[in-house]
Amino acid sequence: MLKIKTILSEVLSYLHFAWTYARLNKKIVYREHRFGMIWEYLNPLIQMAIWGLVFGILRNRSGVNVGGNLIPFIPWMLIGMTAWGFMSSAVTRAGGSIRKKKHLFSKLKFPLSIFPAISIANRLSSYFVLLAISILVVLISGISPSIHWLAFTYYLMAMLLFVYFFALFNSNIILRFPDYQNILKPIMRLLFFFSGPIWRINNMQGIPNWFVRLMDLTPFSYIITGLRHTFFANSVFREEWLITTIAFWLITLLLALISTHYHFKLRSQIE
Repeated sequence: MLKIKTILSEVLSYLHFAWTYARLNKKIVYREHRFGMIWEYLNPLIQMAIWGLVFGILRNRSGVNVGGNLIPFIPWMLIGMTAWGFMSSAVTRAGGSIRKKKHLFSKLKFPLSIFPAISIANRLSSYFVLLAISILVVLISGISPSIHWLAFTYYLMAMLLFVYFFALFNSNIILRFPDYQNILKPIMRLLFFFSGPIWRINNMQGIPNWFVRLMDLTPFSYIITGLRHTFFANSVFREEWLITTIAFWLITLLLALISTHYHFKLRSQIE
């Protein structure tokens, strides 16, 4: 637990640096584009439009029941897809960040643990843009804000902690087995179909009930379902909330224990 506390303390201490570094990196990426940093906002808008067109309008999906409320499909889908898009991108890319930057460790004055945080921060701004658009669509759909929307802060914190420690866990594997990064991508694509960003797995034919319950315990499903319940239901708590919450934090804690243990072993080898 002491190692987890040390890692979190390092990340919090260099949080402003991580955000600044991420913004600077984006400016470097977009500097050769005519529209420059405008693409940071255009890309999410285009992505959002494609999601709505392909999965909402063309498929003509009906409303979805959330906590007893019938919610239009497009706002329901957008809230889930924005969370999934951020988590998927952050997990796959932040996982390889230490391997790419470890040669800089001895030359720089900040800890190695900050590299996944920089990669996550790099994607967080796009997530907030997509989320703002999603909330606007929610309001246009006739759904009024409620005090339950404040629960978003809890799910945001939970999402960031899980993504960071999962990325740190992946980085330890990628350093020792670089091919794992190519394995991780299809795993994330598979989880996309079973975590509920576009459709509910319990509505898919031929899926056994035990598998549905198992997928409902995954951290990705927990965050996506929790955010939807926050924005669309009349209560913060959903069915089986206690069970899924315990499972989420146990998985996150296990990832934190394993990832920090091997991370400090890596540091001792580099130093």
